[in-house]
Amino acid sequence: MFCRKCGNPVEPRAAACPSCGTPTGVVQTPQVDNGLAMLVPIGRAPLAIAAGYLGIFSLFMIFAPLSLLVSILALRQLRQNPELKGKGRAIFGLVMGLVFTLSLVGLLLR
Repeated sequence: MFCRKCGNPVEPRAAACPSCGTPTGVVQTPQVDNGLAMLVPIGRAPLAIAAGYLGIFSLFMIFAPLSLLVSILALRQLRQNPELKGKGRAIFGLVMGLVFTLSLVGLLLR
């Protein structure tokens, strides 16, 4: 790869030419350790993060229907944007929301 301004060689993943500083247009993504990526929600769908937390809060049953709704929306968002992560959180929220929504309905019909 060569600089379009000065013609000097440029590394393929370089953000700018080392000689003249002309931007190459390459977008550099930050490298994240896999262990850190499990803790910090980098590259996660925001709805999937919300679905995970609502799945935990659905233990209080009042949040279960909301967890169910947000999880469905999160799975739809993940299907539309395959580069995002968080499917596990969305599925967790979906299962917890479904279980405790059914429990809530059972208690109310009792």
